[in-house]
Amino acid sequence: MYNFTEFLRDLSHSSNIPFNVVTEDGIALYISDLDIENSHITNYTIMLGRVKGIISLEKKYGSCTSLLQYVIENKYTEHFLTKEQAVIDILENREISIDNINHNLPFLEDGCYTLLVSVDGSKYESLSVIKQIYDNEPVVSLIYNDSIIVIGDFDEVEEHAESIKESISSDLYCKCYVSYADRAYDIKGLKKAYNDAVQCMELGKKFDIKDHTFSYNKMLFEKIVYNVDVKIKQELLGMLKDKFDALDSEMIITIEQFVNCGLNISDAARKLYVHRNTLIYRLDKIKKETNFDIRDFKDASVFLIGFLIWKENKE
Repeated sequence: MYNFTEFLRDLSHSSNIPFNVVTEDGIALYISDLDIENSHITNYTIMLGRVKGIISLEKKYGSCTSLLQYVIENKYTEHFLTKEQAVIDILENREISIDNINHNLPFLEDGCYTLLVSVDGSKYESLSVIKQIYDNEPVVSLIYNDSIIVIGDFDEVEEHAESIKESISSDLYCKCYVSYADRAYDIKGLKKAYNDAVQCMELGKKFDIKDHTFSYNKMLFEKIVYNVDVKIKQELLGMLKDKFDALDSEMIITIEQFVNCGLNISDAARKLYVHRNTLIYRLDKIKKETNFDIRDFKDASVFLIGFLIWKENKE
């Protein structure tokens, strides 16, 4: 796939006009490898979709600015926005032709995943990281409803979700959450996958799931807890809130890891980097302080429901 940076480089070389293009947030889309006289630089604003960009070039090429602006903005629209608009039209139930879908989302017929990405930092910088990851692949990514949508035919969707999360977290030093649902094969499936990913994201954040990658099909328990009768929630919260409030961070992490390991002491001890006897001591302490032995399936089930309700109600 012919990427946007390559286009800008070819445009600079074929016109023999050295220029740089950055977003208003300072993200470099193209830095010319031709010589630019820094003492004679002038800057002009261009629009890259809904994002402002800045093109910098020498003043002697000022007469070419309007033409460069027109060419760059139109190429950006052709390269990105038609695909983005096709996705938005589908999600907002607008009419869209089969030809439009086949041209802009050719992978939909064979099946694709929709990933939803939420960040505490800049959405535009995060989108730039994602576009760099999938620069030469048939993947559509865009900002929609305060989150980033990434659509593509991912063989191992969980690995892609984890890779996106880690790349954004390490590059931008911000919290990143990624959710996803089932593979979609048509418009109806794509809309359902998006809505399921939205719900999955809400539940993952509400219950503070630690790994920050949320699979809709692995959150049935959280969905059940979320829909528990309000009176039962209040009863459990009244019974356990003070006990959970008294637990320190070490005990909270122990509970979460023990549950994630399927109540398996050996696996949980390994994940917590503690001796098996240390974990048993902690579990005994939890039993003493809460009256629940979470090594027992029935106790663990009620305890975990109460634990998630407590997390749901934390400020």
